[in-house]
Amino acid sequence: MRGNTSDCFFLDFTGNSTKFQDAVKIFSGVVNALLVLPTVLLNGLVIITIWKTPSPSNILLLCLACADFMNGLITQPLAVIHLAGELTWDARLFCIPGVVMESVAWFASGISGTTVLALSVDRFLAVYMHLRYNEIVTVRRTSIFVAAIWPLFTVNIFTRFIGVSNHLFITVNVVVIFVCLVTIMIIYYKIFRIVSYHRVQIQAQVASVSQFSVSAQTIDELKARKSLMTVVYIVGLFWLCYLPFACVLVSYVIVGNTPSIRTAYCITATVVFANSVINPGLYCWRIKEIRQALLKRVRKITVGT
Repeated sequence: MRGNTSDCFFLDFTGNSTKFQDAVKIFSGVVNALLVLPTVLLNGLVIITIWKTPSPSNILLLCLACADFMNGLITQPLAVIHLAGELTWDARLFCIPGVVMESVAWFASGISGTTVLALSVDRFLAVYMHLRYNEIVTVRRTSIFVAAIWPLFTVNIFTRFIGVSNHLFITVNVVVIFVCLVTIMIIYYKIFRIVSYHRVQIQAQVASVSQFSVSAQTIDELKARKSLMTVVYIVGLFWLCYLPFACVLVSYVIVGNTPSIRTAYCITATVVFANSVINPGLYCWRIKEIRQALLKRVRKITVGT
């Protein structure tokens, strides 16, 4: 490799790779390059839109959109440069862009995972607490939570630069990822049990409640169910994108950084980055208020130009 990779912090060059492995890296680079612009634009529009409609759920969606925006603005362009350096054996392209890319990607992933977990807890409290939800979950408390996790994951990233081995860093973080995924599963198991119980209760009370009250309850239930299903789609997408990535990290911890594992890492990391462009589309599809506000803003921009 042209240049010196011995001082490239926590990055290791895996050496020679097969034509197939090189083709996978080229494909990953092309996909990341194509996703940069839509990821930045879509998440940027979502951020501007949600910023003016604060609510606990919207603040969490705003946090998730900011992490996705960071992936599009920083992580994916640097991933393209890093992969080009690896393919051409150029240390200048491989090292610094790779270090920054890895750091920002882990930071954004940590924010995303924690926010998705928080969204799951938010929906659980909405179903479990019901009438007390608005009293317990407030904009101020949610904002404090969001403000707290950003410095937390900043510290997590900097541990790699102050002596913590790459193996230990990956091991700890992959455990956290799996704990997060399992916790989300448990939360949704409890949510759907509560929802099923409430549905049975409402059906049993239909005969003894006035038609107006039944209609109001039905409307509230439909709204709560739609909000719940929106988060279920977000969480399901998170699971699909992050589980293969976590499995590759487990292989890395056990086997080490072989060319095959490096190739699998490229594929699964690209899938994780793709999650950042799918999320805003999901918000627009499932959340009417965001869709309408986003379309209104796009029309203004179009007319203004």
